[in-house]
Amino acid sequence: MPQIWIPLKDIPAEGGEIVVDNQSIWLEPIAEFKLPYRIAQAPAATLHLTPQEEGCLVRGRVSGTVAVPCDRCAEEAMVTVDQRFSELFSMQEDLRDPGEEPAIRPALDGQGLEIEVGSLLWEEFLVSLPIKPLCSETCKGLCPQCGADLNTEPCNCESGTEDPRLAVLRNLKINK
Repeated sequence: MPQIWIPLKDIPAEGGEIVVDNQSIWLEPIAEFKLPYRIAQAPAATLHLTPQEEGCLVRGRVSGTVAVPCDRCAEEAMVTVDQRFSELFSMQEDLRDPGEEPAIRPALDGQGLEIEVGSLLWEEFLVSLPIKPLCSETCKGLCPQCGADLNTEPCNCESGTEDPRLAVLRNLKINK
């Protein structure tokens, strides 16, 4: 996953805004993890950085459009990403967890701090995606017996057939 380190020395005390449109933030993890996503409208992030004592408050927004497989029929479903977030980067917090790679560190030139935002932006992108994306609210999905796409063609499979493994539960009575 690409790392994007932002030096805080040039950010004024009242805060500053930057735009991150480096597509490797999204494209590299999609390829690395072999995710079935296709970028339809390149995502971009707008970050408002407010320096804090030994840290930085980041408020931001990730927006774009990605094509993902529909949960019912496996055709492309277009998902608009519009995720707002805030995150506090703190030197004290990162020093308490030595097992993880820090997201904040002293700048390499020794002047101030710098923060890594690539991981944060990828996480916010993933969190914004729906668990069960649909190509349409009226998507009929696939026939569970023959696999036909019920959005494009009817199938001749019998409907209402029950799973024979559950037949024993049909006569189950619950006494209260």
